[in-house]
Amino acid sequence: MVNIQGSSREIEELVRQFRRYRRVIGMAAVAAAILLVVNSMFYSVDARSEGVLLRFGKHVATEAPGLHVKLPWPIDSVYKVPVELVRTVEFGFGVVEPGRRTVYASQTGDHRTEARMLTGDLNLCHVEWILQYRIKDPFFYLFHIGGHRMPRAAAEDLIHDVSEAVMRRLVGDRSVDEVIATGRDQIAADAKLLTQQLLDEYESGIEVVTVKLQSATPPEPVKDAFDNVNRARQLKERVINQARGERNRQVPAARGQRDRMIAEAEGYRERIVRTAQGQANAFLAKLTEYEKAPEVTRNRLYLEAMEDIISQVRDLVIIDSSIRGVLPILNLDTGSSILPTRSQGDKR
Repeated sequence: MVNIQGSSREIEELVRQFRRYRRVIGMAAVAAAILLVVNSMFYSVDARSEGVLLRFGKHVATEAPGLHVKLPWPIDSVYKVPVELVRTVEFGFGVVEPGRRTVYASQTGDHRTEARMLTGDLNLCHVEWILQYRIKDPFFYLFHIGGHRMPRAAAEDLIHDVSEAVMRRLVGDRSVDEVIATGRDQIAADAKLLTQQLLDEYESGIEVVTVKLQSATPPEPVKDAFDNVNRARQLKERVINQARGERNRQVPAARGQRDRMIAEAEGYRERIVRTAQGQANAFLAKLTEYEKAPEVTRNRLYLEAMEDIISQVRDLVIIDSSIRGVLPILNLDTGSSILPTRSQGDKR
């Protein structure tokens, strides 16, 4: 009974205190409400973001970075979207921690299924790639492809489906050699273009920054055979390059040698022709003199010939042709020569 009476007195005391300070409490509550309203009217957007302003749920404006004013909640509401941030979506593998030393997740069955693709020549290959994107239209990004409460998840789900469909189409249009070796860059470029076209058709507000093939390999059961083929191709290319280098070295040398031989042959021809022409002219000159004085010319030619012959002999013995019955004895080892002399009655 005592406890009940004590509690009643405390309650009455609290009521009297409230009645005494209720004006002050009311003013404080009003001031707090005004402060909250005023505070909700100002907002800022950082340098790498844009703000989507809604009024009663309707898009009013997209605000640039800086300090802005709006009507208080719940009339106006603002969603800030990081439009300059570049994000990455992985296909065929997962990343636990990106950075200078990226930590990759263990490959799961979903990853392998996602990366396994059929080429145009009916071969299987394992393709891994990444897609980097950024937001180019914040309003479309928030409200055209999913709920604004989880826009990133909705956007990346769309990107994942579109990019995988595009990549399977491109791989299916090419041979396994193009996918693994020769056509990787072209596939990445085409994938970026086609993915962007589909995302624009869906009004996603997303811009594809880059698509890059991380790896394109044959399945494990036939990987060794493909590696052998690639090594053989590399050897072929190396041999071809060596042959081309040798050709580029030998052909100019052969051309130079050819030009030098042609020049030497032309010089030899010119020299022989001039020599022959000189000899012919000399003969014609002698013939002219011979026709004028045959006897004198014949004697002169004989003397010139003998002079040329005798000048090449070391030992010379001259025997008169009129001597008869005499046996000349010569030492043949000395290289001596016997020249008979002519009598006055001999013909020349």
